[in-house]
Amino acid sequence: MASLSIEDRLLHYFLAMGAEQAPIKPASATLSFAIDEQRVNVVVMKNVALTRGVIIQAILGLGSLRAVSNQLYLVVPRLLGVTVDAEVLRSYGIGLLMYDDRRIDEVLPPQLINDTQTPICVTPDPSTTARLTELTSMYLEMKSIVMKLREEMKTLQQIPQQQSVSSIEAADQAFMAPGPVFNTSTGHLPSFFTDNPWLDVLSKRAKQQGEPFAG
Repeated sequence: MASLSIEDRLLHYFLAMGAEQAPIKPASATLSFAIDEQRVNVVVMKNVALTRGVIIQAILGLGSLRAVSNQLYLVVPRLLGVTVDAEVLRSYGIGLLMYDDRRIDEVLPPQLINDTQTPICVTPDPSTTARLTELTSMYLEMKSIVMKLREEMKTLQQIPQQQSVSSIEAADQAFMAPGPVFNTSTGHLPSFFTDNPWLDVLSKRAKQQGEPFAG
């Protein structure tokens, strides 16, 4: 069995479980089987560096097969299987098979996919959640600052109008202000009328012309 490719070994593995190889498989699947009228699609990852990005790409590839599958499997070498987060696969309902030169083991069984299945909720990455919370806080703070700036702008726009109105009112008050008033209630006249010889002259002239004289 060690001389066989992993694809051939998986074929024997699933045939031993009572599966039949499907005549047509999706392009993104390595192998496709039918078990009791259920479609099983398998994606194999060989001896490559199983980085987080590579695993995510494999999970996305399996996710694209959900519409044509009832069960999904990811197959990885046993030595590299420790880098696979089984919880992530479980959240997507994907089964996990590990293999070495001697055997193939099912580490995580897949969840059954059908037309009425409730969509699987994926637990968000904690770092992504923390970043989202930070961005939300920054947005709210910026929104508060913008609102304060708008209020300050409104206040600054109103100040010139208030100054203009105040200037007009002050001018009106200055224009309407009464001139000097002579107090005649006490019988006192300005010094111009005191001992002024011209008053007699002007008084006589006014009488000759028949015009009353204010003095």
